[in-house]
Amino acid sequence: MTRITIVGATGKVGQEVVALLDLSMTDEVASAVVSAQSDSIGAAIGDASVCVPATSKNLSNGDVVIDFSSPAGTMNLLDELVDSDMPVVIATTGFSAEQTQRLRDEGARRPILIGANFTLGFEAFANAAVNLSASIPEADITVGEIYNAKKKPVASGTTHRLCADIAKVVEDGKLVRQNIERIGDTAGVNTVTLDLGFAKIELKLTVNSRQAYAAGSIQAANWLTSKPNGVYAPSDLLD
Repeated sequence: MTRITIVGATGKVGQEVVALLDLSMTDEVASAVVSAQSDSIGAAIGDASVCVPATSKNLSNGDVVIDFSSPAGTMNLLDELVDSDMPVVIATTGFSAEQTQRLRDEGARRPILIGANFTLGFEAFANAAVNLSASIPEADITVGEIYNAKKKPVASGTTHRLCADIAKVVEDGKLVRQNIERIGDTAGVNTVTLDLGFAKIELKLTVNSRQAYAAGSIQAANWLTSKPNGVYAPSDLLD
């Protein structure tokens, strides 16, 4: 039985993680922890445990932590775990360069897995997009995303990841365009389009429910508990 602490447990995906763990026969909630910036301390989430603040005691009473909070919440999490070697899955994006370096440095203290998109199947989707982009150098490439209307109207970590990976395999200086949309309560649609003028190839990954992100993060957490200190990515689960 893996005991998992969820940071950002009152958020949309955090609630889905808690809900899946409540139904699991092999994993359970160790603590449901609010983000450092949340004012929801004490709020109940469905049938899950009452949320608690992000203190070292509440963060260290399980086997692994999943963080779906915010950059500030993640930094607070690492501050609280400074004397612990607890494995941590970081499913938050939007870090500054300084914060990103701190995350990388954590690999000397603990196993830490950092990813922008934990959807099961996303890594295969990303690999297919990169391989196609490399094999059709003449195509115009656009990376698109659709998320819920309340999400910030800037490119997500997923789009940044796809653009960066594709940029590595196309000719230097080639522009990889972005198409950002916010519609209703869309859980997530990611596309990579290769336009040849006379023909077009489009790869699409549609997330039907935020449970897709939650399920992938739980899988990653279980995988991480057996790993030595170091910095890992979701793609490492495929090895």
